[in-house]
Amino acid sequence: RRGAAEFASRLENERLAYLKSDGSLECGFEIVSHPMSHSYFMKDANFLWDTITSLKTSYEMMAWGTRTCGLHIHISRKGFSSGAHTHRFLAFIYRNAKDMIKFAGRSSDYAKFSDCWKFDEYAQPYLSFKGKIMSGRNTERYSAVNTQNRDTLELRFFRGTMRKSGVMSAIELAHASVEYTRHLTVSDVRYGAYNWTWFADWVRDQNIMFGIYSDL
Repeated sequence: RRGAAEFASRLENERLAYLKSDGSLECGFEIVSHPMSHSYFMKDANFLWDTITSLKTSYEMMAWGTRTCGLHIHISRKGFSSGAHTHRFLAFIYRNAKDMIKFAGRSSDYAKFSDCWKFDEYAQPYLSFKGKIMSGRNTERYSAVNTQNRDTLELRFFRGTMRKSGVMSAIELAHASVEYTRHLTVSDVRYGAYNWTWFADWVRDQNIMFGIYSDL
């Protein structure tokens, strides 16, 4: 593993990412990218993707086939237009937990959805928010979306992967979810805009890329 870490440390020299240890890993290291725009990830981060691919093919590093690895995506709070936008984003993520879990490739106690939703037989779709998420800062550390960070919202529910297509698809889903909820109105929500089908139709209309990378 030392050879792989020394190889991956080139990312630090390029100021693209840094390496760190993680208590949940039995053997290995975590790669943490520096803040990048969505466009940079998609168009200019080739050295990052080449390094991850080489770790997989030349050093046999693993993420998907382990129980201790995950893929976490941090979204800057500055990317949201308002507190209401942040709440719409959180509501959309948690309300579509089933589809998010399916897309992410796992369910995990390290990324719980149930702590923010409760079953309610009188609500539609039989789930309602628990009050603590309303502020946009008070989910638990191990919630599907960790809101305890000062500057970011952390999506924790993706399964770890060493495939470029898998990482890109997760980034695209995060980006699309932010943009989809940016201009939703109360009327939109009442008519069903939080429904996954509405979101999927919007993605197709906008030609968002993450559908291309859905083969995690």
